[in-house]
Amino acid sequence: MDTLPNVNTRRGGNKPSHAGLTSNVSPKVQSPQAENSHTGVTSDFVPKANHQWFVLRILRNHLKAVTDAFKKADVLYYIPMRYEKVEISGKIRLLEKPFLPGLVFAYMTRERTHDFVKQPAKTASYLKYYTDKTKPIEPDTQLNPPITISDGRMKSFIKVVETKNEHILATSKDRCHFKSGDYFKVVCGDFKGVVGQVVRAAGQQRIAVELNGIGYVLTAYIPSDFMEKIKDDLIEHR
Repeated sequence: MDTLPNVNTRRGGNKPSHAGLTSNVSPKVQSPQAENSHTGVTSDFVPKANHQWFVLRILRNHLKAVTDAFKKADVLYYIPMRYEKVEISGKIRLLEKPFLPGLVFAYMTRERTHDFVKQPAKTASYLKYYTDKTKPIEPDTQLNPPITISDGRMKSFIKVVETKNEHILATSKDRCHFKSGDYFKVVCGDFKGVVGQVVRAAGQQRIAVELNGIGYVLTAYIPSDFMEKIKDDLIEHR
């Protein structure tokens, strides 16, 4: 299931829409301990036993209520933001916008998610699981299972967004030309540490990070000598 829109911000590509909200949310993982930091927690978050990154949908105009609830409950969360160069009063500025509007990634156990998505939780009316329609319905809930992202893929995803590069893309599989099924790691440059598959998209060679059940997040252009192949036994396939 590929649900991400194609966002092409390269020169000569589709002009990005100026619709959307300007946000002051830091493009980092946020934690209660880091709420007063302009950088927050980075992609070097420490994995926790039995925790997963759940993909959750937020109804419009409820972002602050959700993040306030996560902070109060000491839940780590991530809201990816993208940056677009715009001219304001004759000066070039970076405009911050949601990279995946309406989605928040929260790090917790499945049981803990019930405190936010099930009644009588206050947030349950505007915070829902992003479910995977490709998987069987769960007997207990009579719904498709919630989408989760592995720690390794979240680290790469966050690394891509942290660069603040205006040429990163969110897209679907059918808009990517995969060069092979092999996985590569970026070893130098702004995207150092990102792991994914090599693709050609929007006329450039990039590394694609798959977010299962959602789509792909792509780096900007990556030269071949900036990456190295990873052994199969070192790859997180989830």
